[in-house]
Amino acid sequence: MINDYNFKGPRDRINEEVIYDECHKRLYYTSLRIVNNAMDAEEIMHDTLLTYFRKGMVFESSKERNSWLTRVCINLSIDRLRKYKSESIMLNSKELKAEEIDEEIVENYNFKGVTVDQVKRALNNLAAGYRLILSLHLFEGYDYEEIAQITQLKEVSIRSQYIRGKARLIEEIKTQRS
Repeated sequence: MINDYNFKGPRDRINEEVIYDECHKRLYYTSLRIVNNAMDAEEIMHDTLLTYFRKGMVFESSKERNSWLTRVCINLSIDRLRKYKSESIMLNSKELKAEEIDEEIVENYNFKGVTVDQVKRALNNLAAGYRLILSLHLFEGYDYEEIAQITQLKEVSIRSQYIRGKARLIEEIKTQRS
């Protein structure tokens, strides 16, 4: 199979490795929070970086590059969720059950008796739509308008899903603590 990637001109493998080292973990965790599946998140992270390398894009700053990479990663993650949603509708099956996150580091931080692990488990138990909105707003820092553009939903819907998702997250945490 011929890959058009090889015909785009000379590649700077050293620079690609540096960019990979700088960005891969951030992209992986961004995708993981959205798709809630370690294998999918890793694949999306690789697809994001390959897209960047294929296009041979040059940005004025690493901040612009990272912003572009994050946006592409989020879009690919949302596409993956939509694919799963359409597959589950076609198969007329129950919602896909997400895998638990494999953690590299056990985090012992706790705030008012709530640990990071409890929050992660509660977030993983939420529906994909709530998890997506909460992740984009709380972890990625996007505002409602930007999330509406990314997800192609109305801003009002984003706000209401955020409020409902946050309430369900709190309920889930309380349930875990009981």
